[in-house]
Amino acid sequence: MADRSSSPNRRVIVGLDASGRSTVVADASDLPIVRPSSTVELQEVWRQDSVPARLDDGTDPRREGALPAPPHGAVVRILTIEPFSGPSTEWVADLHYDDSLHIITMTSGLLDIVLEDGDVSLAPGDSIVLPASMHDLRNTSGEAATFVYTSFPLERQLSHS
Repeated sequence: MADRSSSPNRRVIVGLDASGRSTVVADASDLPIVRPSSTVELQEVWRQDSVPARLDDGTDPRREGALPAPPHGAVVRILTIEPFSGPSTEWVADLHYDDSLHIITMTSGLLDIVLEDGDVSLAPGDSIVLPASMHDLRNTSGEAATFVYTSFPLERQLSHS
């Protein structure tokens, strides 16, 4: 599932030196590329297993994590969805949800967020907040759609039937 090929995205990680001064501790395009399907590419920018984070956490952000967000932490990812290649009449929504708060910000391309009562179209610079909401992602634009998303655990108070 993971492809260790070079990521086109650069990640700079800042930490503290021995004197407590801010310094760059990593600067590379080494994000693991995961392809959960033939049309989706995922790059994990940061995975924090628990929040609040600690300065001495020592977590290796390049390790492969599970796709769900950590149950007590957060994850920041870059996701690219290739366009749907069949006739739009063949596309079938796969509505799903999890117990997470997702914040999506588009960086390139166009993407439709399919909800139970309609769609929301996103373009570069647009953001959407999905708190444990039934949704699907649809790209019928003809070009790849890329976005950054952050996911946090969420305690559900309402249930979906």
